[in-house]
Amino acid sequence: MGYIALYRQWRPQDFDNLIGQEHISTTLKNALSTGKIAHAYLFSGPRGTGKTSTAKILAKALNCQTGPTPAPCNQCPNCERITAGISMDVFEIDAASNRGIDEIRDLREAVRFSPAEGRYKVYIIDEVHMLTTEAFNALLKTLEEPPAHVVFVLATTEPHKIPATIHSRCQRYDFRRITVGEIERRLAEVAASGALEITAEALQLVARHADGSLRDALSILDQCTALGEAAITAEAVRSLLGLVGHEWVWKLTDALADRDVAAALLTFDELVGLGKDVRQVLLELMQHGRSLLLYKAVPDITDLEMYSEDREILAVQGAKFSHDELITLVQDLQIAANEVKWATEPRIVAEMALLTISRRGTGDELAILAKRVAALEAAIAGNAPKRVIKPESPPLSPPKPPAKAQQEQAGGESKSISAQPPASPRNVSADPQEVWDAVLKELVAGGKRSVHACVSQGRLLTLSDNQATLQFQSAFAKERSEKEDYRSMIEKLLTQILDRQVRVSCVLGETKTEMSNAALATVDESEQHPALDQAIKMFGGKVIKEEKNEGER
Repeated sequence: MGYIALYRQWRPQDFDNLIGQEHISTTLKNALSTGKIAHAYLFSGPRGTGKTSTAKILAKALNCQTGPTPAPCNQCPNCERITAGISMDVFEIDAASNRGIDEIRDLREAVRFSPAEGRYKVYIIDEVHMLTTEAFNALLKTLEEPPAHVVFVLATTEPHKIPATIHSRCQRYDFRRITVGEIERRLAEVAASGALEITAEALQLVARHADGSLRDALSILDQCTALGEAAITAEAVRSLLGLVGHEWVWKLTDALADRDVAAALLTFDELVGLGKDVRQVLLELMQHGRSLLLYKAVPDITDLEMYSEDREILAVQGAKFSHDELITLVQDLQIAANEVKWATEPRIVAEMALLTISRRGTGDELAILAKRVAALEAAIAGNAPKRVIKPESPPLSPPKPPAKAQQEQAGGESKSISAQPPASPRNVSADPQEVWDAVLKELVAGGKRSVHACVSQGRLLTLSDNQATLQFQSAFAKERSEKEDYRSMIEKLLTQILDRQVRVSCVLGETKTEMSNAALATVDESEQHPALDQAIKMFGGKVIKEEKNEGER
């Protein structure tokens, strides 16, 4: 007999040997003990977690000569034939190859016949989500009311693709990923039984690379046995799997932490020269960034598998990054790893990501913005020089009524910015332009770029004690900024900056450059009222007057 792969040799033959799925094996054993056997089961979960193996164990438990039993003997003819895959009552169907309506019609005809050897005919349909819609419809009636001697076991890695009508007629069992510790213990047992010498670090490396699949782990271990070495080391496993290795990842991380662009690019060039896959470099660097992030957040937890690297390295390198920098690092590497899959020049994508991370900001931008906001708050509170409108005391009445054009252009603004007694800081109006700049910077700093793109099209036209008016040239930007989500966000920022409740209203208006200057003349500075002069300094622009006809003079 030829060589049998390890994952076939070590396939579990009873519920007690089912690794990592105790919640499923316990439920099925109880059902078999009490005789509550369903006519259809749906096994869903990642690859290599035991779905098909459990289906075969269930078939043996139903047809064992001592059964139905939760503990099949694995020695009677029925059990042996099911284990060998030659039973006439257990049918394994690959739905990927037999996905049409004709195959399901044949199945519907076959289920009517009684079992040839045991009590039940068991149909195991693997990757059942691959069936066509017509095939599912053909299976539906049989699945709903099958003969008493038939049990269906549907296995899939993508349960969301199965119609709800099929779901509702099955008992569903969700298989979980097997933990690294459970895989390690199983691999150690396999290695010991085969007199295979393998280091603990190599075992852990194989278990982690299997990504929760015991079958994948056994396949990797099987591949390692072909290396022909006396003892399988972690270095041999890395070479076999094409992994980068901790030392290289740590070296590259140090370069990124120190913002050393040259060292980062040279290290990456060495890895490419050694034949390492570009995407694998990014993925392992991202995994290390995740370990740094989690260690920085919970350094005292030792019983979780969140990070398995050298804790001294994590402590040293983690101290070189801030929390936000590590989040950005992981996100940038993940984006680059996804882009590399489709890029014609994957190396360029990776180098751009490394350059971006190396030349990240120093983290002082927020500090500078905070200082500016603090200075603005101090100005409002009267603790620093402030740009406000101060009336002459006592305010002088204009020597003559204002012209009609003055009333239309400056009347509304002069009312909203009319001078207030400086007795209380709450009555002092800050420079609207400075306040608006602070609001826009806060939106950018808070990651609200879509909000910033919309509201930055407007300007803060007027600002009084509890009312702010935004002027927009675009009707769309005005209407969007008026909606509850954007408006409440702006009001919240204004309240924080001004230390008082502020309500926001939006208006449409023309810019001053759009006004016709054909019939307008500038007022002489000597004729300007002091309060009006302060308004011009604050809001900019110029005061205009209407030319009168000779009969009106």
